[in-house]
Amino acid sequence: MSKSNKNALVFLLWSTLSGTISFFVSSALLAVLMLQIDLMLVGIILAGGIGGLLLAFSLFRKIQIRRIFLAGLFAVPIGFYSAFILAGGVDLLLPLIGIKSNSPSIYNISNIVGIVIMGLICGAICGAIIYGRKGIWLFSAVCSVVSLPFGILVGLFNANHPIKAKIEDLLAFLGPVDLNFLAIVTSLGVGIGLSIGLYNMLNSKKSYE
Repeated sequence: MSKSNKNALVFLLWSTLSGTISFFVSSALLAVLMLQIDLMLVGIILAGGIGGLLLAFSLFRKIQIRRIFLAGLFAVPIGFYSAFILAGGVDLLLPLIGIKSNSPSIYNISNIVGIVIMGLICGAICGAIIYGRKGIWLFSAVCSVVSLPFGILVGLFNANHPIKAKIEDLLAFLGPVDLNFLAIVTSLGVGIGLSIGLYNMLNSKKSYE
C-alpha cells in the first residue's frame, strides 16, 4: 500500500471516529439539557451545530471549519424535520400495500424509513455545503446506508427490546435521556464523518492516477 493510500485510510478512520464522537457528545449535551428545559424544537439545531463544530476542529482542516460547521447546523435539522414529515406519509401509504405500520414485528417501520430518509437528505445537504455538487451523491448514499441500522435500533427502543435497558444502564450517568435523540443524531455524525473520509480517499486516488 502506498503512503498516499495509507494516509487516506488513516484519515478515513479518524474522520469516521471524529464524526461519531462529535455528534454523540453534542446529542448527549442537548439530551441532558432537555431534561431541564424544553428545547426539542431547537435542540436538534443546536446538536447539529455543536456536532459540526466539534467535527470541524477535530479534522485539523482550517479551510473547511466553516463549511463543516454550517453543514451540521443546517443539514441536521433540515434532514430531521423533513424526514419525519415524509415519514408521516409513509404511515398513510403502508396500509395500501397491506402493511400495518404499528405491527410489533416490524418495529415501527415508518420511523425506520424516516431515519433513512433523514440520512439521505442530511447527507445531500452536507455534501453540497462542504464539497459542492460533487459531494451530494456520495454523502447522500453513505449517510442513508449508515442511518439504516440506527433506524432499526430506534425501532427496537420503541418496541422496548432488552437492548434498550442495556443501553440505558450504560448511559445511566447522563440521566433518563431520550435514547432515540442520541441514536438519530449520532447516526448522522457517523455518516458525515465516514463520507468526508471516503471523499478524501477517492480524491487522493484520482490525483495519483
